[in-house]
Amino acid sequence: MRKVFFLLLLISCGKSDKLKLFDGNSLEGWEGSNKIFKVKNNSIIGGSLINPIDISYYLCTIKKYENFELELEAKFIAEYLKINGGISFRADRVPNSNEVMGYQADIGYIDASAIPLFSNFTPEDTSGIYPLWGSLVDENRPNTSRYPKPDIFPVIIYKVADKQLIKKTIDPNGWNKVNIKANGPNIEIQINGITTAKYIEETDVPTKGCICLQTHSGNPYEVWYRNIYLTNL
Repeated sequence: MRKVFFLLLLISCGKSDKLKLFDGNSLEGWEGSNKIFKVKNNSIIGGSLINPIDISYYLCTIKKYENFELELEAKFIAEYLKINGGISFRADRVPNSNEVMGYQADIGYIDASAIPLFSNFTPEDTSGIYPLWGSLVDENRPNTSRYPKPDIFPVIIYKVADKQLIKKTIDPNGWNKVNIKANGPNIEIQINGITTAKYIEETDVPTKGCICLQTHSGNPYEVWYRNIYLTNL
């Protein structure tokens, strides 16, 4: 009996602290524009299929998190694939702005020609769009020296996901699972169970912040998020 007791105690101590960040019915625990974000079919929906999005909007958790593993599912509804969104983490809102500062696991697409401006990577083909699903982005921090073109926009793509890998991995018209692990300086992003970005932070930046869901500016579209869970590490 004593062995059984200690075994159960070890199992209990080893249980993960898994939190449900979205209850499926309301935006309780989140803050942001209720004109841009709504809840439908157990999902958080950002954007509009009728009106273009004038600027980027973010729905952020009220609580802040430091070391964690975040999992969720995301998809787009759009006529064209030239759409973008993302999950910002260890993030804070920029004062007097609609932007947030911090890391972001990008989803969606970008003009391929923009990638060399904001990263150390140049695609073989810089025409058309490039799938940024699973890429690691950092943006809007006060110290803009970390950004290659802060005069254009204070952003850097630290890890650009491999185009062919992403094309094999994602369903562009369906749900895709996004997993973000942030533990100390180590960051890893997975899409549908496949690692797309790994990064080790070497500078002194905040390690605690909000989780934010992005609706990027652009033509009419919707971005959907659901099944949002966080495990503290």
